[in-house]
Amino acid sequence: MSPEREPAERVRNLLLRGDNLLKHGGDRAKALAAFEEAREAAADESVDPRVRELVERRIEGLREG
Repeated sequence: MSPEREPAERVRNLLLRGDNLLKHGGDRAKALAAFEEAREAAADESVDPRVRELVERRIEGLREG
């Protein structure tokens, strides 16, 4: 994996982890932790701003729901 792609891949994996936890009735706190970790990784300049927005929407949705 190239260094430029690393943060984006990390974000993708964390979003998938959080989504899978929610989909299969897992711990919402663990899903939120995965999304918050994704937010930290998404702060990297190499990550598309649209991905950052997606991460924020996931966090907001989980906190509201």
